[in-house]
Amino acid sequence: MAFTFPPAALAWLLEGCGPSLLVLADSLAVPRLLVRHGFVVCAIHPDAWRLRGAIGAAGISLAAARVEALPFGDCRFDGVFVHQVFSAVAPGLPEIARVLRPNGCLAISHLGRDDTVPWVRKLAQLMHSVDSQAMSAPSSDKILAPAQQSKYFHGSLRDFRMWQTTSRDGMIDMVAATPAVQILDPIRRKRLLDAAAEIHDQAAGNNQLRLPYQLGCWRGQVDQEELTHPVQADVSGLIISL
Repeated sequence: MAFTFPPAALAWLLEGCGPSLLVLADSLAVPRLLVRHGFVVCAIHPDAWRLRGAIGAAGISLAAARVEALPFGDCRFDGVFVHQVFSAVAPGLPEIARVLRPNGCLAISHLGRDDTVPWVRKLAQLMHSVDSQAMSAPSSDKILAPAQQSKYFHGSLRDFRMWQTTSRDGMIDMVAATPAVQILDPIRRKRLLDAAAEIHDQAAGNNQLRLPYQLGCWRGQVDQEELTHPVQADVSGLIISL
């Protein structure tokens, strides 16, 4: 889903982080955003095809790689930024710790729906009448738990509320696009879409509906003492020739 990253969340995630970032994300929007904020970015993805849109982009280098086997030397980056793909990235936490410089930062964000809003719960109940798995997803806390529990990092969690405006037709189209709804017989499908429209009308009235989301964020510093093999920082810049 395309969205505007909350400035407060970005500032909190990267507070005190140096300029060199390794970025793992589900799109190139995040690397481009970070470049606009003055960071030097290396974007990686296991599928090289997903990176093609950033070829030649200023401030972004690219690498087709798996996080469990990063093609970089020790202590290469000031920070690692992970957005929306942490479930796949979590097994690579030791490698992330290895490529970070001492006291380097790990920043993770995950966007999820906010089910505490009453009309969202009503819509979820309606969808569950045709698909018990519809509108179900792990919470950000659960997704980010491996970072919170990792011996390689020490950090903290914070949530940021977000809203996305949608029209009545947009909400109905979203419901209609669900596979379980698409296979309903025409009469039952119409009843369900009418019920979804009623939920919208009760919640929004004559206004557009605001879809609530939570951006779960975790930030922390690396602890390289737990690595199996010691990392070697490049100290050539500290050597003075006589």
